[in-house]
Amino acid sequence: MITHPLAPHAAAIFALSTLATLSTACRADEPAPNAGMRFVSAGTQADTQHNQESLAVVSLPVGQHVWVQAGGGQSRSAPQAGGYRPGIVTGAVGVAGRGLQLTVNASHRADSSRYRQTDVGSSLDWRHGAGNVGLDVAHRQQQATGVVDMSNALGGSSAANARTRLSGTGVGVHGGLQVSEHVSVYGSAMRSHYTSSTTQSGTNSGGLLTGVLPGASSLVDIDEVALNRSAQVGATYRWTKVAVSGEYTTGQVYGGEGAIHSVALKAAIDVAPGWRVAPGIGRGSSEEGGHANFASLSATYGW
Repeated sequence: MITHPLAPHAAAIFALSTLATLSTACRADEPAPNAGMRFVSAGTQADTQHNQESLAVVSLPVGQHVWVQAGGGQSRSAPQAGGYRPGIVTGAVGVAGRGLQLTVNASHRADSSRYRQTDVGSSLDWRHGAGNVGLDVAHRQQQATGVVDMSNALGGSSAANARTRLSGTGVGVHGGLQVSEHVSVYGSAMRSHYTSSTTQSGTNSGGLLTGVLPGASSLVDIDEVALNRSAQVGATYRWTKVAVSGEYTTGQVYGGEGAIHSVALKAAIDVAPGWRVAPGIGRGSSEEGGHANFASLSATYGW
């Protein structure tokens, strides 16, 4: 367990600079490793429990091997999931060589002092032939305040203000394989370890107080939920200008709040030169949030 969000990435930063140097060995007649990283994208998603998220991202190449990305947006969780409305700021930097790619990313979500979440992660990816495999490391710091019902000495309950803090690190793997001209499969898994503490009415009670940190019932708000374990598997079928993907996502919520399951169907459609539209639909469920249908839509322009 670590306490500083940048600590697990010292080695990654060193590898980043090393990779940038070694990648100059690429042959001049090959496409630049960062080709395709010049684009702007905007998307939104929502579910039937009134969870929503909107995010816009701009990506720019730097030289032949590096790219940078920045984004911003906002999310909204349903009252039963905390009722938070945080703004979102994201950033990333990546470098690619022949068959090797390293990305470091960060995001921050804040709803004044009611809710704050910072995620820092890195991903190292090896590409060879028709497949790829990679290693992921992520660190999260999160805190939220809320009003909860607490039992009293008379056998009843009363409302009390509470603040929960959570931090943890996760390590995972991901990979993909082009199994035929049209079909590819992919998957990922991550295992995280968290610690938490709760302050109630000025007293540190320790542990996690349920009902304060955000909950989830679909993929719309899953990025704001602390998961002990998570996994995703999917497959994509590609035509000339259209790709359709089906995927299954599951996760075990920290604090004994059950599991999340979600299935989604997505498409990526090249509607004009440089333009791609990606609609999606799905259904998710959790023990805390019940069932929810969701839909997403994004548009990307690359040049």
